[in-house]
Amino acid sequence: MQRFYIPNFEKKEIFILDDKEIFHQLIKVLRVRVWEQIIFFDWVKNIDFVFEIVGINKKNIELKFVEEIEKETELSFELNIFQAMPNKMEKIEYILQKWVEIGYRKFVFYRSERSQKMVISDKKLERLKKIIVEAVEQSWRSFVPDFEILVGYAGLHTLQGESLFLHTKNNNSQNLSKFINSLSTEGFSPLNIFIWPEWGFSETEIENFEENKFSRIHLWNRILRTETAGIVVWFTLWQMI
Repeated sequence: MQRFYIPNFEKKEIFILDDKEIFHQLIKVLRVRVWEQIIFFDWVKNIDFVFEIVGINKKNIELKFVEEIEKETELSFELNIFQAMPNKMEKIEYILQKWVEIGYRKFVFYRSERSQKMVISDKKLERLKKIIVEAVEQSWRSFVPDFEILVGYAGLHTLQGESLFLHTKNNNSQNLSKFINSLSTEGFSPLNIFIWPEWGFSETEIENFEENKFSRIHLWNRILRTETAGIVVWFTLWQMI
């Protein structure tokens, strides 16, 4: 069944779908027929609402409620990721798509000292938000992550929970799994993870992280691409749940 995210969705026994974009996708792309089933969800409730198509009109689709499916697709704690701006728009799109699928709660892209300058137009921003929603729908996730793009990031001291930054060198760094095992779930939620840009964090940035009591984490002896690091972090955490 195809899933669609609709903000503030309210369950009704008979639901008339008149959203132009969803209507076009169902009729022109998926070519749905009467009696096929569709899922709508609103991340606030963590519930999938299953509906059956009972009528197809020129500008809307009539659906009948079938059942609710309660599900839990999120970690028991808040996991936020702060990504230094990569050097290409395509990488931002890839990062968002994959990281939404695997389950991060919040995304913040910010310009670090070694990030390339990139202007994100309103049109591109809308495209990125659409990629997020599509990834949530495709992965059967229930939660639509928060998303921000910042020119810089100066709020290190305001972050709640536990914060860490990834480093490509093992000197004075901790192992991620051992670090997490040393904490209680209640003690580190949210967990904020800062990922390096293509050329790594500057010495000034590292000093700022450490002054704000961030933990230095080394993932592997190989140098991972900035878009790969977040996947490795998630996989490591998932194995520990």
